[in-house]
Amino acid sequence: MNKYLTKTKRSGIFAFLIALVMVTVACSAAFAESTEGVAELVSEMTETPMPESAAQLIQHDLYQETVNNVEITIREAAYDGRSLFLEYVFRMLDVNEPLGITAAEAYGDELPEGMAPDQYVYGLAENAEDLLYSHNVGWWIDGIWIDGKPLSDMPGGSGQYTSGNSIPGEFVETDVWRLDNVDVYLSGKVQISLPIGDCQNLDDYTMDEHPEKYDEDGNLLLPEKGMITFEFDTKEVASSLRTFFPEGETVLPEVTAKVRETVFSPMLTYIKLDLEVNPDAMAAFIAENGEYALDDEGEPMWPYGGMDVFGEWIDSLELTDAAGTLLFPDSQGPAEYSDSDAEFLYPYIEEIPETLYLAPVNDEGTADMSRAIRLV
Repeated sequence: MNKYLTKTKRSGIFAFLIALVMVTVACSAAFAESTEGVAELVSEMTETPMPESAAQLIQHDLYQETVNNVEITIREAAYDGRSLFLEYVFRMLDVNEPLGITAAEAYGDELPEGMAPDQYVYGLAENAEDLLYSHNVGWWIDGIWIDGKPLSDMPGGSGQYTSGNSIPGEFVETDVWRLDNVDVYLSGKVQISLPIGDCQNLDDYTMDEHPEKYDEDGNLLLPEKGMITFEFDTKEVASSLRTFFPEGETVLPEVTAKVRETVFSPMLTYIKLDLEVNPDAMAAFIAENGEYALDDEGEPMWPYGGMDVFGEWIDSLELTDAAGTLLFPDSQGPAEYSDSDAEFLYPYIEEIPETLYLAPVNDEGTADMSRAIRLV
């Protein structure tokens, strides 16, 4: 499974730090000493090189400010009509050691063939974030603000990835914010504000003590301190999207699936499904397995749901044409799914086939079109 994708819906910057730690420890050889920012992130998400045509969406060197002896640079930003991509750099000017991880540190005695032990790979030194916060700099509250309006949680499907390198005192964070999952769409030039500057006392931002800092809907107004704000031009990319809303449903013994939308952006292909488990299939599953997933001691952890019934089918779905030919054999599986919906991310498609499907594919690479979902 691609390290950029998850199968559970989580939100909030601090809520997904566990996943972030797992990513940091994983250390991919794909991330060499000099990462390629947004382009590299998109390529890793889809396991396919980002198209050259999408490079024009990436804007560089949008802002720089030094806060508490930390140089903060907004190095890259891009928007494809659905997702906002950001790359920003923290460089502590008084830290003399690199904050990256070498191949020797990451792989030990199992060094990949052709990789030098002193080569920097994806990963972050254990003390890097503590060093940053010792300067009172970094994420101090959930959310970002766009044109002064808050996005107080990270939407489902979003992610944040952090890596050091060989430059002393520096590490890079790369984000993808799935704005479409909270019905936020950008147009023209926008102001983006990140709470990554001088860390503020959260007691000064509680609703009970400071109601004047919240709007009538209970959303935190743009803080006056601790923010890094920059202008970003979305270049009216929304006009280049190709969107399809197929009619009908795919009814299978275990689940009924309906395509909410299929969107072809200049960077990615987005597919969203609505799912409803068959009540009889759910009842049969519970009759065989019980109502709850159990831990090693036999204690209930959580109730079984639709994912447990149709998850294997969802996991096997891949993008195919009408003949069952796989369009992207190296890009497999859903980005995330739940009991009620699923989302798939695939590479950019320049020429959309006359018909396009998500079809279950077996280990031999054969698609079962009788259990496929038509997208276009």
